[in-house]
Amino acid sequence: RKRVTIGVEMAANPSVLFLDEPTSGLDSRSARIVMRAVRRIAASGRTVICTIHQPSFEIFSMFDNLLLLKKGGWTVYNGDLGPSRQSELTGDNFNTAGNLIRYFENCAVGVVPHQVGKNPAEFMLETIGAGTSAGNGVPGQGGVDFVACYNQSQMATVINQKIAAFQAGEEIRFTSSYAASHLRQAMLSIERWLMSYWRNVAYNFTRLVIVLVVALLFALSIVNERIEEIHDQPTLQSFNGAIFSGVFFTSAVQAVMTVTVIGDSKMVFYREQAAKMYSPAAYLFGLTIAEIPWMISVVLLHTAIFYPTSHLYDDADYVGHYMFAMLLFSTMFCYWGQMLSAILPTTEVASLACGASLGVMNLYSGFFMPESAIPYPWKILFLISPARFGLKATMPRQFYCDKSCIKEDQATGEVINCNDPTSNLLSLRDTPFLGKGPGCSVMVDASGYVTSKKGVEWTLENLGVAAPPYKVTVWDYFKVTTESTEEHVWQFTFAMIGFLVAFKVVTLFCLTYLRHIKR
Repeated sequence: RKRVTIGVEMAANPSVLFLDEPTSGLDSRSARIVMRAVRRIAASGRTVICTIHQPSFEIFSMFDNLLLLKKGGWTVYNGDLGPSRQSELTGDNFNTAGNLIRYFENCAVGVVPHQVGKNPAEFMLETIGAGTSAGNGVPGQGGVDFVACYNQSQMATVINQKIAAFQAGEEIRFTSSYAASHLRQAMLSIERWLMSYWRNVAYNFTRLVIVLVVALLFALSIVNERIEEIHDQPTLQSFNGAIFSGVFFTSAVQAVMTVTVIGDSKMVFYREQAAKMYSPAAYLFGLTIAEIPWMISVVLLHTAIFYPTSHLYDDADYVGHYMFAMLLFSTMFCYWGQMLSAILPTTEVASLACGASLGVMNLYSGFFMPESAIPYPWKILFLISPARFGLKATMPRQFYCDKSCIKEDQATGEVINCNDPTSNLLSLRDTPFLGKGPGCSVMVDASGYVTSKKGVEWTLENLGVAAPPYKVTVWDYFKVTTESTEEHVWQFTFAMIGFLVAFKVVTLFCLTYLRHIKR
């Protein structure tokens, strides 16, 4: 983990690397591995400043220069640890700390000489009184004042002269805070997220299984029904409810499942942002690209199971539009979950908020209550609900018919009287009407729901009868009761693209400026 942390810092290509006790908590072998990695970094030309306590001789010999401070922050040594020597075993050069040893031995009379074979680090600490056993270099006990010794030494004079000779250099300016270009960041982020998604079986495999279960659960409930053969209210309402449930819950699953993607990786993201590894835009762009193939897989699986099993309209245009609308609907909900995860502090809070928001969207989607039945201020929730746009883009075409039993919806010069007592009309697809669309079957509105929506006068004028039961097409009934139109389907479809962009912009803003940790 220490080496990974150092590698994260090196990703920003720093000219100076600060390390605070990189060997703390490590055994001798691990400490040696870490310090060899640090030594290779220094050999590449970078300045490495490292604090360390009581190092072994092997680790101590890897340092080129030493700044030794005693209690109170006073300098007692600031010089090199040469001369260097080549190891007979490995052939590597190491510093013997001979200059350090001679400095302290010559600093004052009474300093105990260094014993051959003893760790120079232990010698210097014991000499200044900071070791495990206090040496005779403790001021106030008849020892040597090594601070005064240093201040009067040639070493301090040379260093002070070098400091005095420094002149203000040209200010360093960087064109970017990041080592890599935006394009490079984006490509690496895509590669990283694609690999992460491929390995995240718990996320992707689980949601594919849930999509499969949802498709089978609701499609099998209407497997014996066909929209072209519906002629009564209960069957139509069951069919409508099954289609709604299959579409809505397939999309809702994406929001619930995706909350953990950003939520669980947010702490890593904050750390890597502090190291300037990549921009929030590159992070989010990679996540967005990695999500697309899986969303396509979700829609293909859903359509392959749900569409034929529910006996939805098999025209190629209808199938293509359904898949496109479902892709946008599912992706919109997926981005909704990611946005909540970026806004809220923890994955748990985001999951609770996601579940509650989906419940509100479900209630105000227009399925349970049409727009005219929702009072203000609750109608605002209906108008801004993303679910409304997804359902209005996906469902109406599966009930559509270009012919109508309603007089005001008929073409100029066209006369279709579905309530003629002398005829037994079953579908406007039959001759001579030749209607197109899945919702051309003629059904009986026995409850008078159309009349309750439109009024007796409207019913008499458009259907030719004043009271139920009366006949309308499946599309007529669906259009009146859900207040839907086929003309606005593509408007609702492309409106979802606006939601996708808006959710991503908010997510990017939160990742850039919102932090849920203090450090």
